[in-house]
Amino acid sequence: MKKKTRTTILGAVALSLVQIGVAQNARQWELGISGLTGRNYYEKKYYGQSQLAPGWETNFKSDYLWSAGIWAEKKLNSRFSALAELRYTEEDVPDNMFCECNSLSESPYDDEKLYHGTVEAGLRYYVNPTSKVVFFLDGKANIDWLIGIQETGYRYMDDQVYHEMHWNSYGYKRFSPSVAFLLGAKRKRLSLSFGGIMNIARSTIRDAGTYERIVHPIKTGFFGKGFFVKTSFTLIKLK
Repeated sequence: MKKKTRTTILGAVALSLVQIGVAQNARQWELGISGLTGRNYYEKKYYGQSQLAPGWETNFKSDYLWSAGIWAEKKLNSRFSALAELRYTEEDVPDNMFCECNSLSESPYDDEKLYHGTVEAGLRYYVNPTSKVVFFLDGKANIDWLIGIQETGYRYMDDQVYHEMHWNSYGYKRFSPSVAFLLGAKRKRLSLSFGGIMNIARSTIRDAGTYERIVHPIKTGFFGKGFFVKTSFTLIKLK
């Protein structure tokens, strides 16, 4: 009888220690950095146009994209975490997709570079939280801010390449909501994930007459989606 009682007490103590460990883990914060690369695909709409002029692009993709961010993760319990991230992104797209300033330009130097700032918030679900290599699923809601667009071209008269920054983003509306989903794996402080992102609405819009340099002053808008590979590293762990 005493042996059974002792076993019961030891079991209760062990269970209490496990619960304390889980509670401590649930209070844990992680802070870190991340980087990603990928490609975005855009659908461009010309409003009120029954027929498009020659050379008007309706679908295009970014030439390259890279991004860096800082993030925080708050453990809610052993399986769920709350996520927040601030991100800076540079993206190179074909010439004249946003500006429409010179539809006849065919210089190999011509392109447009987009600069973005993004705020992300979401939840993470850990599939196997007690394993050495932990698999997870992320779901996020994002607000993207189009900071500006850099125009690169070639001046034949001066025989030189030029770079011009447009902080007004060619008159386009700056803020665009999107959602993102990721599948990844984490070991200790390092994680690797693959994800997809999609705009919630066609909110990157320029109304007719808001930018004086365009060749055809009509309303245009973009809807984007993309895929990326992301790596993250935990710098600090807090209780």
